Amino acid sequence: MATVQEEKTSNFSDIIVYSSSVLGAILGVFYILILLASFNVLELPLIVDNFSAFIGLAIFGFAMCMTVYPIRASLHKKFKWLSFLTIFAIVLGSLASAEIIIVILVEFGKMASIPILTGFTNSVIILSVIVFTKLITASLHLFVDF
Repeated sequence: MATVQEEKTSNFSDIIVYSSSVLGAILGVFYILILLASFNVLELPLIVDNFSAFIGLAIFGFAMCMTVYPIRASLHKKFKWLSFLTIFAIVLGSLASAEIIIVILVEFGKMASIPILTGFTNSVIILSVIVFTKLITASLHLFVDF
């Protein structure tokens, strides 16, 4: 009887794990829409300046990562916290957090500008590369067992 219950739990866990990836992909679509709006390719009502676009990208980028890693870690039995991909994603998340904090401090005049990190185009590109790299590494966890 314990075997049947484990199979049902496993099936439910798999549904949650894979649906979290689908939710992450939906959030990724919103991320791309905000990215397009930040470069004036698309017009969205809440994106009124560069800073609001950057904050929108930060929110949706972290939301994408939050839907993928923690749910998969808590429900998927094969998830390993000390795998290379997980540690790499933690490092990338820390770099993204540092980038966001630096841009916010510069925007509010609490820190001198660093053109390579805090220029609008550079900060959006840096954040987007980090977010999409994290999404790719999170998706690799579905198909590759490290």
